Amino acid sequence: MPVNPAYRDFFRALDAIERGADAWAAYQELYFHPHEDVMRAYWQQVWRIRDEAIPELIRQMRPADYGGLRQMLQAGDVGQLAREALNRCAPLVGLPEPQVNLLVGLFSPDAFLFEVAGDWHIGIGLERFASFVNLPLFVAHEYGHFARRRLAAEPRTLGDRIVAEGIAVAFAEAAYPERRLARHLRMTPRRIHEIGESEPRLWKALRPHLKTGDGEDFPGVLYGAHRWMGFPPRFGGLLGYWAVRHFAEALGQPVTSRSIIAADSEAIISLYLSDPSAR
Repeated sequence: MPVNPAYRDFFRALDAIERGADAWAAYQELYFHPHEDVMRAYWQQVWRIRDEAIPELIRQMRPADYGGLRQMLQAGDVGQLAREALNRCAPLVGLPEPQVNLLVGLFSPDAFLFEVAGDWHIGIGLERFASFVNLPLFVAHEYGHFARRRLAAEPRTLGDRIVAEGIAVAFAEAAYPERRLARHLRMTPRRIHEIGESEPRLWKALRPHLKTGDGEDFPGVLYGAHRWMGFPPRFGGLLGYWAVRHFAEALGQPVTSRSIIAADSEAIISLYLSDPSAR
């Protein structure tokens, strides 16, 4: 099942709650149990909430809060958008397709990669979307992360995370070349220009940290709205993208080739920083 429309069962549970069913019982019977492996991994790896706290959170859900999302889902085929993205991505790298789970949660990221019964899956948190026009780009971005996790070692350092994010951006751009880079980065063109102007100082600040920690140890470098050391938020993905593109061009290979996706992050960054003409 390349696309799992689990959100339909969420709304079945929501309908039962509106008819007077106990929220936790309906959620378990109609949404959790039909997708138990996915949901359990989702709770543990994405929500990161203690199991004993979840029933009360579910009982606090208000069905009316999901009315706008329901209308959006009724107006278009979100599953078809996800399938379109898979159809574009699969030929680029030739790996078995990951399952895309279309979920509704409480605290989901827009899109994420998580492990279900030993396989890497893509998750989409539909409650985060005000429009589905960019949903295929989110799927393509996570497909890039999926390919990296299948072909390379688990990211352990900040440098690994920066390269992995750069690969994901470059992969999505290859799948949807007609969409502007700003869309793939989820940034304004002005923010991209600001990061470009600051690039030498950004790398100078990052270099002592590239072999230590990971992206979560440096909020604002890859995720969130925090300005690490005063720099623009989430600049790491753009730096990684530039480094990955330069590495692929130097080797004369497309960014979606397995050798590029699997390449050592330190080698990618070192080559980029050693070439003054690259920046």
